[in-house]
Amino acid sequence: MWGSGHSINVMPARGGRKVQYVCSCGARGYEVNSSSQAQQMGREHVAKAGRKGK
Repeated sequence: MWGSGHSINVMPARGGRKVQYVCSCGARGYEVNSSSQAQQMGREHVAKAGRKGK
């Protein structure tokens, strides 16, 4: 899954109460309340990028 060159990290968003994913390609996810939501969005980003061939 991670062979696509995208690496996802879940980090605190600005303000510190919410989290978001940050990808090695520079993409950032929406600010959400739980790290599991952020990880899921990150996985969807990697899958979508893989389908596009990027």
